[in-house]
Amino acid sequence: MTQPTSRWWGGSALRGDSARLEAFSDGVLAIAVTLLILDVRVEPAEGESLAHALHSSLPQIGAYAASFLQIGIIWANHHALFRLVEQVDQILLLENLLLLASVSFLPLPTGLVAEHTTGADGRTAALLYGATLTVSAVAFNLIWRRVTRHGLMVSGVSPEFVRDVDVRYLAGLVGYTVATVLALVAPALTIIVASLLALMFVLGPSPRQAIAQPG
Repeated sequence: MTQPTSRWWGGSALRGDSARLEAFSDGVLAIAVTLLILDVRVEPAEGESLAHALHSSLPQIGAYAASFLQIGIIWANHHALFRLVEQVDQILLLENLLLLASVSFLPLPTGLVAEHTTGADGRTAALLYGATLTVSAVAFNLIWRRVTRHGLMVSGVSPEFVRDVDVRYLAGLVGYTVATVLALVAPALTIIVASLLALMFVLGPSPRQAIAQPG
């Protein structure tokens, strides 16, 4: 159990439980995922069929789907992680802001990826997209390590569960870094590998039960 502190400011200054942080995070993530659709436009030219216009918009639709997947799974994992958080301190607040900053930035590279699919501009767009997701992975690792190493977690969480999540989050960081570098080979590889990595986390931080049930 974390002990109360009289310090008003500082890295270890406590900021209460996680309810307010989660509510703010949910709002930011909801706005970010909504902004993605604004880059998808289907505007048939004069005499052009709707089917042809939809076909022309496939890069935008694909980029939207890939980023919706990323933000959706980030939200699900964020929710699962903070169910284990008993207290929030100043450093954890700042690390969570880093995560939210990267996610709210994602609509920009998503739009660029949809507009630039090949060539030097395609590589630049994919590099920015992958780098943004890599920052998100860095933030998740920082958040998790702050929670587990500084007494902010609920009691009773098994060491095996903590070790599982350590490995999964570190693997995610390495994977997103690799996906980013792959943009230098082919921009599409960054999107494909990043989407596969997101699916790796679809069931949450770890399949192992965090807290053993009695009896």
